[in-house]
Amino acid sequence: MNPQVEKDLKALEAEINELNDMLREVSDDVRAAGFSQYPLFVAHQEVKSVGDCILDRTEFDFPYSINATTLERFMELGLLSEDRKEAFTKAWGDPDTNLCVFWVNGEHTRFIFKPFKS
Repeated sequence: MNPQVEKDLKALEAEINELNDMLREVSDDVRAAGFSQYPLFVAHQEVKSVGDCILDRTEFDFPYSINATTLERFMELGLLSEDRKEAFTKAWGDPDTNLCVFWVNGEHTRFIFKPFKS
């Protein structure tokens, strides 16, 4: 992996750890309200129209802004196909205990599945 991409990924992981409680609360709220059983977060540095911004990086001095959206919205936008849904949700695991972040870093994109901290 490119050393700069690796450094950027470590910065995102540190941010996710710091925002754990907020991300868990948003995830719980989305599922409790019945919007989706699979709330998804988008981490980006440029303005992205996927989802609703829940954290603006410039306001909080974080490396990435975070948007909240859903698996269903990703499928509507064609970012994930129906034939990949089962494998994707299996990789995700239980959304009660795990989160999914779609990381957009210039030309690099990646899904990150990570357990919420206790």
